[in-house]
Amino acid sequence: MHSPSATHRQLQRTYRDADLVGLSSQKRGIETLFAELGYQADREFNTLHGHQRLFFWDPHHERQIDVFLDQLRMCHTLDLRQRLTLDRWTLPLADLLLTKLQIWEANEKDLVDIVALLHDHPLGYGDEETIDIQRIIEVLANDWGWYRTAKENVERVRALILERDLSEEFVSLRRLEELWRAVEEAPKSRSWKLRAMVGERKRWYELPEEVRRD
Repeated sequence: MHSPSATHRQLQRTYRDADLVGLSSQKRGIETLFAELGYQADREFNTLHGHQRLFFWDPHHERQIDVFLDQLRMCHTLDLRQRLTLDRWTLPLADLLLTKLQIWEANEKDLVDIVALLHDHPLGYGDEETIDIQRIIEVLANDWGWYRTAKENVERVRALILERDLSEEFVSLRRLEELWRAVEEAPKSRSWKLRAMVGERKRWYELPEEVRRD
């Protein structure tokens, strides 16, 4: 919906699942909706994790749906409770980008998504068809672990763009460099600085449970 360049021949990929976000107060309605649509709930997973995440499976089309409630809790936690009404169809662009930057074991598909998102949307301040620099800084300048994982993925995306020779056709690299420069120059919180002193001696990310049906 937000990245038409995702259909470009060099950025195309297959989609076998979808990640959605809702409020925990909407949980019962979400469960009812997917049951009516013919999806099967993963009862064991939803019983254990249903306060924060729900999983559904469509056996006819072999596709899966993850629904995160209130927050995206994966390698890092992204609070989305105040962000769900800012865009009609999806999360705001900055939050979409953060959902990719937070993945410690990001694969090529995740990196390609970042390239497409950065190519299709300018950086700025605000959420309307713009990647809000301030939102990115708000998250990364207050959490060293988040920052460290994002930095790793920035380097991975840069390498992918150069490896595929995409820098001339796509403006993603220029925007990536501009965004990361703003992050590096932003003042960091006291907790960020204290955690930075510990550095990589202590693991800074989580490895979330993956639910997959092949």
